[in-house]
Amino acid sequence: MYYIINKSYMTTLSNKELEIIEKLIVKYGNIVIFDMICEVAGKNKSKQEIKNFVSNLVKKGWLVRIKKGTFVISDISSRGTTELSQLTIAQIINDDSYVSFEAALQYYGLFDQYLKVVTSIGKKRTYNKKFSNWIFECIKAKKKLLNAYKEFNIDGRLVKVALKEQAISDFLIYRRTVNNIDLIIEKLETFKNDFDLKKFMEISKNCTITVVRTLGFVFDLVGINSDELYNSVKKNKNHSFMTSGAEVFNAKWRIYTDKHFKNNYGAK
Repeated sequence: MYYIINKSYMTTLSNKELEIIEKLIVKYGNIVIFDMICEVAGKNKSKQEIKNFVSNLVKKGWLVRIKKGTFVISDISSRGTTELSQLTIAQIINDDSYVSFEAALQYYGLFDQYLKVVTSIGKKRTYNKKFSNWIFECIKAKKKLLNAYKEFNIDGRLVKVALKEQAISDFLIYRRTVNNIDLIIEKLETFKNDFDLKKFMEISKNCTITVVRTLGFVFDLVGINSDELYNSVKKNKNHSFMTSGAEVFNAKWRIYTDKHFKNNYGAK
């Protein structure tokens, strides 16, 4: 959605700066890259002059740098900040990734706590970047684990968000802790009918046997049919460890689990 600048509020902008900002918004919306600014600012200016122009607008708060060469034009009411969704910013920072974990669950209405950290899964190296009061992380993954997402129009841009089932699986793939497994149990118990078991099975085909066994163990705890998962691993007689502190052996899944699950859920 585009907004029109009210000139009576632009006391810190010269007429030329205001004209360029208005043209950028009309032509490109409120997210722009350096080349767009070069095109609108005029062909007669040198690259250094345009860099100085951009730097000046950043200092005044009319441009907010999201990453090198990419900016959002501030709204009048929030000059120096941005009202873009965390998911949109995550996608701008790394457009070759999808948003997952708590942020994805939150998008689907399955997580209601305020997030200071937004984590994506992508092809590039693992990193974290601070922007405003948030931290944006990205975990590098293998290509075969990057397909279970859906694109949504957020802030006028397409943003890749993990499927609900992939977000749950990502916890087990990358962050398999007792606390996160507790979170998974809570979400599967509360929103059982919102998840697609066939999607879980499709995703599990690209996961390690430890992830599959953990998911099957959790399914049993919350009363979800785990037969298909069990059939996919039952011939493997090796054992797995759910977490680093796992010490209670589950014979069905051949996985060592944390005593927390026995004490709190009655798991065998």
